[in-house]
Amino acid sequence: MISQIQPNFFFIERGWLNANHFVFNGRKKILIDTGYLPHFEETRRWIESVGVPLTSVELIISTHSHCDHIGGNQRIREISGCQIAIHRMDKQSVESGDDWATWYRFYDQEAEFFPVDIALEEGENIFLDDLELNVIYTPGHARGGIALYAPEKQFLISSDALWDGDTGVLNTIVEGREAPFLAMESLEKLASLDVHTVYPGHGGIIRNPKKAMGKCRRRIENFMKDPAKLGQDHLKKILVWALLMKKGYPKDHFFDYLMTTYWFKAVVDLYFESRYEEKFNEIMEEFIERNIVYINDGYFYTLIKP
Repeated sequence: MISQIQPNFFFIERGWLNANHFVFNGRKKILIDTGYLPHFEETRRWIESVGVPLTSVELIISTHSHCDHIGGNQRIREISGCQIAIHRMDKQSVESGDDWATWYRFYDQEAEFFPVDIALEEGENIFLDDLELNVIYTPGHARGGIALYAPEKQFLISSDALWDGDTGVLNTIVEGREAPFLAMESLEKLASLDVHTVYPGHGGIIRNPKKAMGKCRRRIENFMKDPAKLGQDHLKKILVWALLMKKGYPKDHFFDYLMTTYWFKAVVDLYFESRYEEKFNEIMEEFIERNIVYINDGYFYTLIKP
């Protein structure tokens, strides 16, 4: 789905595997977030559908270094010779090839590292021709997370710091136990802005930012009060994400696959006393009952949009 934010500035809503894209087709051709690497050709079609051939891209702004947001960076750079901008925290991780800090190894992801030309900082401004965007540092979900705020137009590109009543997974294993507290601080920073419309990293346009922020705030507060709820949220989000990433998985082998990953064992060890199979069965049964996951020809699939 494509929506026009401002003249020559487009919001492309993807699903939950690929991050949403932002394409500026002004005097300078600029992309914000480039999706998941295995879906690169689909990403190309979306971007070029608003009149920006990849050969013309001059700048990619990445809101953080997770694979669903940076998957097209290196490919587009090879095609166009564009520059890439990312927060300085993620610049360090990407340029050193740190596949743990960027989550690639932790979640068994497909991604490519890339050179970073511009290290973004809190308080800097980015101009899309005459449209001013303020860089806001939003750690919690990602150590290098940023949001982009247009003060004159009163809209916010929130990335994964704010979805419609939720936030991206809070990974306390890689990001540290302070992740939910940082996420709350980031949310409060965003709540202090004069915002009429929010364009999140996943999901549709948020027309009622106060309501979305209030619901998100309550979720994070619950996670801080009861860490087991945070662990449950982590398991649920990434179990669905893994099924999207793998395009389904043989039912009889899905648990065995999860046990080979870093993330699944680490989350269950930390929050649920290493009860691996019990937690897996509990969540999958709930997912099937709620029609989030279904079984077809011996495979688990999810009904969540990729």
